[in-house]
Amino acid sequence: MEERDDLDTEIAKLVHQAAKYNIQRFHNAMEIKDLLVEAVSYRRIFIEQRMAFIEFDAKIGEMDANLKQHENLALQASLQLENCKKESENCRQKLADSLKYAKSIARLTPELKKEFLEMPTTIEELEAAIQDTTSQANSILFVNHNILEQYKDRERQIEDLAAKLEADKKESARCLAELNYIKGKWLPTLRNLVAKINETFSFNFQEMAVAGEVSLDEHDIDFDQYGILIKVKFRENGHLQALSAHRQSGGERSVSTIVYLVSLQDLTNCPFRVVDEINQALYRRSLTVFLSGMDPINERKMFQQLVRAASKPNTPQCFLLTPKLLPDLQYSEACSILNVMNGPWIEQPSKVWTSGDRWSIVTGLVGDTLC
Repeated sequence: MEERDDLDTEIAKLVHQAAKYNIQRFHNAMEIKDLLVEAVSYRRIFIEQRMAFIEFDAKIGEMDANLKQHENLALQASLQLENCKKESENCRQKLADSLKYAKSIARLTPELKKEFLEMPTTIEELEAAIQDTTSQANSILFVNHNILEQYKDRERQIEDLAAKLEADKKESARCLAELNYIKGKWLPTLRNLVAKINETFSFNFQEMAVAGEVSLDEHDIDFDQYGILIKVKFRENGHLQALSAHRQSGGERSVSTIVYLVSLQDLTNCPFRVVDEINQALYRRSLTVFLSGMDPINERKMFQQLVRAASKPNTPQCFLLTPKLLPDLQYSEACSILNVMNGPWIEQPSKVWTSGDRWSIVTGLVGDTLC
């Protein structure tokens, strides 16, 4: 019996507990229902807000497009404003130039000012007034009916000449700039070259106890007048003077020429040089100098300069052709003396020389011939 009572008690507890859980399940179901209703409401609100967002996004895109369009319009308006400013400035400059030109050809008197005030104020009215005035001028009867055409032709010629003059001025300025640019390339080099020549020339003159200098005679862009200016001084109490036939003697001019040509030796490349007392010319590959009329003192100085210049290392070979030389001249070890025999008495010795016999036979024949 006791076991049965315990079982009934347990069953009653379970039934009571099941009833309690059913009540709680009911409450949970009601709560789920309320939550579903609330979720549906929130879903509806979300959908409405989503639609509003899409609408606002579309409006924002449209406003962005309108903004870009307005920015482009603003940029175009800004460019147009700048163009208008430039055009206005050009018109203002033309107006100032026209006013200046008008003042240069006609003085603005009070009567003219009054007439200007009475003129039309718009461009269209001014153009119409100009056309009427031109028609009136053309309707005037001249004694010479061709004078107006001649005036217009002359006016056109003046305009053409003025335009050509302006173009020639621009071309002249361009050519002058190009000329100065080219001149700036070679003139410094030429000045340096002349400075080197002057350094050697002055030193050689100092060695002879006289003075001299070489300079470039420049004449701006008149290049035909460019030249080498040689100044020398052969007297202690004198001063440097340009080398010319009116100031120096023949011997002094010859010495100056020799010294100048010797000064060129380090700056010119040639296989050999020839110095002859008869001819005077400057060739590309050889050198000939006029030495006649030179006094013994200057001739000795000249010879010393030639020996000194020709004996330097790495210098071209120099030939001095002369029928006579001064006695007691100073020679260097690099000098060689060659005697060239010439005359009607040399015919027989030349035959022996050609046959290749000894020099003693040649000298003997020369002696017989002279006897």
